Amino acid sequence: MKTKGIVFLVIITMGLLSINWWGAKAPATEPPTKFKIATSTTPLSAPLIIARELELFKPYNLDIELIPLRGGHLCFQAMIQGVADLATSSETVIMFNGFERSDFRLLASFVESDNDLKLLTLNDGHPMSMTQFQQKKIGMVKASASEFFADAFLIISGHQQQEFEKVFMSPQALGPALLSGEVDAISVWEPFGYQLIKEHDDKIYQYPGKGIYNLSFNLVATENNAKLNQNHHANILKALKSAQHFINQHPQRAKQIISDYLDMPLPELEWAWNDYIFRLSLNNSLLSNLHAQARWAIASGAVETENTPDYRLLLDDSALMQALDN
Repeated sequence: MKTKGIVFLVIITMGLLSINWWGAKAPATEPPTKFKIATSTTPLSAPLIIARELELFKPYNLDIELIPLRGGHLCFQAMIQGVADLATSSETVIMFNGFERSDFRLLASFVESDNDLKLLTLNDGHPMSMTQFQQKKIGMVKASASEFFADAFLIISGHQQQEFEKVFMSPQALGPALLSGEVDAISVWEPFGYQLIKEHDDKIYQYPGKGIYNLSFNLVATENNAKLNQNHHANILKALKSAQHFINQHPQRAKQIISDYLDMPLPELEWAWNDYIFRLSLNNSLLSNLHAQARWAIASGAVETENTPDYRLLLDDSALMQALDN
């Protein structure tokens, strides 16, 4: 009986050890954390698209859904309305929204371009000169890089005294408005500029504007989201960093992926591709740009206040520093 008791105890002990061993070796798999990112349908969103298509978020147990929208201004709205968790937008959209609210955070810039905006007019053999903008109508997208670029172009070219009428509309409506004569010129971002020039090359004149405005494209979250999800946001940025590396190492493959995703012909994509600088950052030049644009918005009457927001409070580099440290 004694021997049987010992054997029984050994069997029970081995069973418990076995349970503990398997429990340590095979923990329950956690479901991936899901985030929705409102993503502008422009090549500027390339790092997000590449990361999604190459499944670069998977190693971080993230399930990322991209919500395609036509413009960073719409992406920002989707985030604020709760349709998306994060959004892509230019710094101009951030600048304008900074006058109205402080419940969002800029997490990082992931691409820059000094040639994404275009100022276009009709070419009838004698395109309108900059000195002829007085009392003319310029089509643009309200509270976006499009609006800032139109004013910046005239100021930097020495024609800030020209008083023109701003006509606000959606980006896809700008080309038809120019062709119909509803407006005399348009300020538009890519790929709309390329599409208009390609379809009506002999009718369109592009004012030389490379270098006038350095646009950054950024990842933005609500303030609460930024506080609660720093680690997840850091992992999203790590995936974007991997995507940027892929873009730099395999540009042709990257362009084909973007072309397929956006349903955009390669020649159209390549039109502005070399103007893009893909890198993660959140630096003083962006902060200076935000404050400079805010001063313009006040001086031009684009906003109805004389108090400049403190954009330092809207920049949160916690996730970025965590991503870059690793």
